[in-house]
Parts: sequence; structure tokens; C-alpha cells
Amino acid sequence: MFHKGKILVFLGSLVIVLYGVSAAFYGKVVAKDEAYKEISVFIDVLNRIADDYVEEPDMTKVQDGAMRGLIGALDPYCSFLSGEEYESLEQRRASGRAGAGMVLSKRSDAIYVVSCEQNGPAAQAGIRPGDYLISVNGQIVEDKSILEAESFLVGEPGTKVQVEIFRSSRSNPMEVELILSVPSGESVRSEIMDGNTGLLDVESLANASLEQVRGRLLALISQGADKLVLDLRDCADGDPEQGAELANFFIRDGIIGYSQNRLGEKVRILEADPGKYITGLPLVAIINGSTASAAEITAGALKDRNRATIVGEKSFGVGSSQKKIELKSGAVLVLSTAKYYTPGGKVIQDEAIRDAGILPDVAVPDDETRQDLAVESYYDDRDEAMKYRQLREKIDRIQLEKALDVLSGEAPRLEEAA
Repeated sequence: MFHKGKILVFLGSLVIVLYGVSAAFYGKVVAKDEAYKEISVFIDVLNRIADDYVEEPDMTKVQDGAMRGLIGALDPYCSFLSGEEYESLEQRRASGRAGAGMVLSKRSDAIYVVSCEQNGPAAQAGIRPGDYLISVNGQIVEDKSILEAESFLVGEPGTKVQVEIFRSSRSNPMEVELILSVPSGESVRSEIMDGNTGLLDVESLANASLEQVRGRLLALISQGADKLVLDLRDCADGDPEQGAELANFFIRDGIIGYSQNRLGEKVRILEADPGKYITGLPLVAIINGSTASAAEITAGALKDRNRATIVGEKSFGVGSSQKKIELKSGAVLVLSTAKYYTPGGKVIQDEAIRDAGILPDVAVPDDETRQDLAVESYYDDRDEAMKYRQLREKIDRIQLEKALDVLSGEAPRLEEAA
């Protein structure tokens, strides 16, 4: 499915990775003789490539490839960019404020779609969470960093972008055309449902101001809501601080989350501000596999602080902070320097996919229901896009119904709206 790198890049990457793994294993300070031994192996390989490779190699390209291999072995949010690549990336970022309306990560060393903005360019073009991005306007991105892939998807409003994606249900890649647009900013909705239940649906924490969310929440309470559903499904962007502030609306004081470095030291502690607290009404939060980043800070805090019952599916698992390091050569290194944890000590971003993310208290749909829905969808004679939409709507409805069931059995809390 994916293109293979050249053998010279692979060899260089392998040696660098071995060096990095060795350094990490032996701790922050590696004995000089061990470090020199590993570096000598790397230099030996470079010399062999320079002397014996079948063609005259571009050694700068070889070494850059080796660095990418090393960084790529760390986590999806680390990256290495040559000076020219970084300059091009910055130029693309400055080319406009419109985007594709999707959040990207990496899985299986390829660019992965975590979520798509409702009615955004990607969703309208038929792209779905779980798709893999192969190319943008003919530029292969499957071996690029997330930063680079994202930069190919920005421009002026109305710009047309040709995107090639791979979907597991198809045998061949798909070509789709996106028309870039500026996010509407209307990424929060609310309504009063039966039984005086207030629904607060937050689709994005990057596009929505927390004041907008706060206003919607206060309006629900003033309209008579005596219990709440916080819908965080498909909310996959925003900063940890935004996720913490959203949790703060429901948690009066104490720790909401924290980041920790490789030495186990707490780098940043996110604490609730009593002045930003709003309500202690009974609360259920809904999450799914496209819940990520800031929303996971929120969900993790609500769960660990016993402030809400979490309903739905395991979230994606994004929670780290990065540092940009400019090298003497002009290249730029982006390194993850800390990971975020829930108040109870659960790391949000784990190397093992099965351990990443926030687990719901009530898993919905269960395996049997999911199997039934999949079979029902398979025998549906409508087109693929319609079948997918109907399946998502059914799952969303089942999760919301379960949230309402859980709320109906919730005991009233002592804390009421402040």
C-alpha cells in the first residue's frame, strides 16, 4: 500500500534508531565509551555507503533520512525538518487561513484521519475518521510528519485540493477533491431535551471560544436543565488548557490533569479555578474514537474526579507537549518533552494503542450490538456514503440514549449551580 524508502535511508535510520534506543535504555547520561562506540558504528555505515553504494549517494540526503528514521521511531508528534523543508512549511502555513476540516495523527507510520469537522471540506468530500492520507496534490505525504501533512492542506478559501486516501474497506485508493474553507466557529450547540436534560455538544475546542461554551451552558441552566449531557464525540483538537477549562466548568477545585517528563517530574499541573466553576448538576459525558487531545483532558478529569459517568467508546489518545529546537544546520527538530496524565495518573498518550486514550465507564455500543449493526449495514443496498452515514447516526443515537438512561438513575448532587 505504502511507498518504500530507499535502502540507504533505511540503513542510516536503523543505526540511528539503535543508538537512540541504547541511550534511552541506559538513562539520561550514557557512558562516553558506549556513546562513542554507537556513533562509530553510524559513521562506519555512512562511510560504507559513501564508498560502496552502487551509485554516488547524496550524503546530506542520507543523513537527513537517518534523522527522520530516528525521530519517526519516537512518537507521531515528533519531527525532523531540514532548513529548506521548514521554510517551505512556514510559507504554506502563511498562504491562507482556510483548511480541510480534519484532525490528523499517525498510525502504522502513516498519516491517519482522527476526526472530520461536521459539514467541513473533508466530510463533504466523503473523507472519514479512520482513512489514511496518501497524497495531497500529487505530493506523497504518507512518509511526512503530521506538521508537513497539515501544511499541505491550508490555503485561501475556495482553493481546490486533490487528495488521495486509503480506506480499509476498499482495495484501491480513492481520489477526492476538497475545497478549503475557514471554520465557521459554530462548533458548539445546545438544547433542552425531554426530562429537563440539557445537551451541550462541543465539536471543537480549537474553533470554539470557551466563552461560547460557557454561555451555552449557563443558558441551559437558566432554561431549567436539572441534569446535563456533555457530548465530546469527534472533538479532537484544542490545547490542554482549553480542555482543563472546560472541565473546570464542572469541577470547582483540585487537580484536573498534569504533564510529566521522562524523569517522572511534573512539568505542568492543571488546577481548577473556583472562579470559573459553573455547576454541580448530574453529568454524563459521551466520547468515541474520534475524541482526542483537549477533550481527553476534560473526559479524564471528569472520570477520575468522579464528576461524571463516561459513556461511549475509548478515545483516541493524544496528550503530549512538544518543543521546537533549531539546529545549527538550519534544520528544525520537534520533540515531545512531556505527556499528559489524568488526575488519577492515567497517561493519555501511550505507545501501545490499546492502552492509549480514556476508557468509558459504560461501553456503548457493546460488541453484540456493533456486530448486528455491521451486518445490517452490509446488507443495506444503498450507496456506501449513505450506509456509513446511517450507521454513524444509529451508533450516535444508541450512545445518547444510554447517556440519558444513566442520567435517569443518577442521584442528585449536593453542589448546585454557582
